[in-house]
Amino acid sequence: MSFSFLPKTVYQTKSKINGEIVVKEHLSQYTLQVQNLTQSGGIIKNIWQKPLKKIFKANQVLILGLGGGTVVQLIKERFPEAKITSLEIDQEIIKIGKKYFGLGKVKGLEIINEDAIKWIKNYQENKFDLILVDMYVGGRFPQKAMENEFLQKLKKILTPQGKIVLNWLKNKSEGRLFEKLEKSFAQIEEVNTPTNLFFFCY
Repeated sequence: MSFSFLPKTVYQTKSKINGEIVVKEHLSQYTLQVQNLTQSGGIIKNIWQKPLKKIFKANQVLILGLGGGTVVQLIKERFPEAKITSLEIDQEIIKIGKKYFGLGKVKGLEIINEDAIKWIKNYQENKFDLILVDMYVGGRFPQKAMENEFLQKLKKILTPQGKIVLNWLKNKSEGRLFEKLEKSFAQIEEVNTPTNLFFFCY
């Protein structure tokens, strides 16, 4: 890693799933951009710090949407012994996460290269006390992840005291999402940031 006062592109590619993917380096730190939207590193760390402060237990963690793994790193800082399973549909993103963001060295992290929605549908093993839903493809959140069938399945693999945290990039349709979540969860809390809205569901 070199030291630069200006951001510079260190890797660029296109994938069939995410389209244009760019890794940039600035002041010896990497950021991951997908379709010109920053998904890991930089400001993303600040955005996630606020909702994660509300988490007080994370032994078994499921992350839907890995990106460069900023959330993985934040969880490990607070809960070093946490076992994390992360689903990422794009193999190219996984390779980038390991090469530039150190994900290959994170203890207790299992990365699975699969469609999270299909994986959840068939999952019947251990339950999780924290599930993070962050499945953006560029700036698009998959519609199937808002359907009642998917939300109910998430609820079934959550421990009794567990929480589901859904990351939503603000786009004026938050009310519609809240209505869908209300049908599946008894309690919903919101954590607001300038660009993102986090729904805590349990």
